[in-house]
Amino acid sequence: MDKEGYSELSKDAVYLLSRAEFEKQKVITTEYAVKILGNYRKATSMLDKLSKRNRLIQLSRGQYLIVPLKAPNQRWMPNEYVVASLWMDEIPYYIGYTSMYSYWGFTDQIPQSVTILNTIKEGKRNIKNIKYMAVKISPRKMYGIKKIRIDGQDISISDKERTLVDFIFRPMGSWENVQSVISKQISSINIQKFISYLVKYPAAAVRKRGGLMLEKAGVSQTDLVKLKKSTGGKNTYSNFNPFIKSRKGKVNQEWKLIING
Repeated sequence: MDKEGYSELSKDAVYLLSRAEFEKQKVITTEYAVKILGNYRKATSMLDKLSKRNRLIQLSRGQYLIVPLKAPNQRWMPNEYVVASLWMDEIPYYIGYTSMYSYWGFTDQIPQSVTILNTIKEGKRNIKNIKYMAVKISPRKMYGIKKIRIDGQDISISDKERTLVDFIFRPMGSWENVQSVISKQISSINIQKFISYLVKYPAAAVRKRGGLMLEKAGVSQTDLVKLKKSTGGKNTYSNFNPFIKSRKGKVNQEWKLIING
C-alpha cells in the first residue's frame, strides 16, 4: 500500500478512489460517492476529508477532481484547461478571450486567469492557485469552436478566426494594437471564415469595426460585400475606438463608424 500512496487513507477512501480510477472517472460527484459507499452522510464526510488531504480538488459544490493515487500530496498540478473543461461538465463552453489571445500568439502577455465562456455559469474560482473566470454569453455567440486533446480530455477552445472576432469585441492592449494584430494575422487565417464569423456576430458595432479593419489590412471590397450588408441600412453610427467614449470625429459612411481616435 505504501508504494501506491494509500497508507494514510481508510479502506473506504481507498475503495472509492480506486473504484473511480478503475472506471476512468476524472471527477467524483456526491451522487457517485453515495452510489459507491451506500450512504449519503458517509459519502459527504469522505469527500470533505479527501479534499482536506489533497486527494480531491473541489471544482464546485458536490464536484471533485481526483488527484491520482500515485501522486505525492500537494505536488500534483492538473492542466488548467482540463480543470476548466471538467468544471463546466455538460455546459456548452469554450476557453477564450485572454487565454486564447496568448494561445494563438496575438499577445506575449501571460493571462492572469483562464477564461471560460459558456451559456450558464458566471463567476470566479481559485483552484490550486489558478484563477478561473466563467463568463456567461448568449448561445448565439457559441460558434467557431474547435476541440484539442489534453491528457485524454477533449477541450473546447475558440479557433483562430473566432478568437480574432473576440479580440475585436474585447480588445487587449491599445485599440491600435488590434489593427496591428489583424494586419499581421491576415496571411495565416481563413479570410472567408473570419468574415463569416463577423457576419454571424450579434453586435453590429463589432461587424463594423471588423470590416473597416479588414479594409485597412488590404482585404478586397469584393470579399467585404456581405459583411458590409450585415451592418444594416439604418443610419446608426458606432464609435470606431471603443476605448474612447467621445463621438467626435470624422464619419465613415461606408461602415457607419465615427473615427473617434
